[in-house]
Amino acid sequence: MWRADVITPPRRSVTRFFIPLIDVLILLFGIFLLMPFVSRPPEEGDDKSAPKAAPAATLTADVQELQRQLLEAQKRLERFQRDRANLADRLSIRVLQIDPEKGTLYYFDPDRQEVRTAVDARRLIDRQRRIAGAKDPYFLILYPRASGFPLESQVEHYHQWFQDVPFGFDKPELAQ
Repeated sequence: MWRADVITPPRRSVTRFFIPLIDVLILLFGIFLLMPFVSRPPEEGDDKSAPKAAPAATLTADVQELQRQLLEAQKRLERFQRDRANLADRLSIRVLQIDPEKGTLYYFDPDRQEVRTAVDARRLIDRQRRIAGAKDPYFLILYPRASGFPLESQVEHYHQWFQDVPFGFDKPELAQ
């Protein structure tokens, strides 16, 4: 007699079913991997999806266009390299520093000179142009390493003072 409250183990093991199934799946996967090596290459008349050869005239026109673009790119590269080499010869760089305690601009000539107003900045620009001669003056403004200066209002003043000449800011990267 069969009782519902007793759990009985299954009569057949589940592995008796899964082991042959896994063997068959491995066999099918192996065949799938070997199919590209065993299949025959398509013959010329069989494959209709093969791209047709482009006419020789369009190929030569494309090659000529590519050669023209290559020559143009090489000329641009030579010009950029020549300009880059001449950049140091064309610029007269004046380094300005920002005081970490007050945020004012200063430079050394030979002792410390401060740039407090637009008039001082104009005087410095004119002096640098006289010294540089044929070269273009460039003003590099160095930020202090660890300071709350310059304030945004001071940076706006610096932009206004040097708007007529090339200038740039150099912010030091903090070590991590």
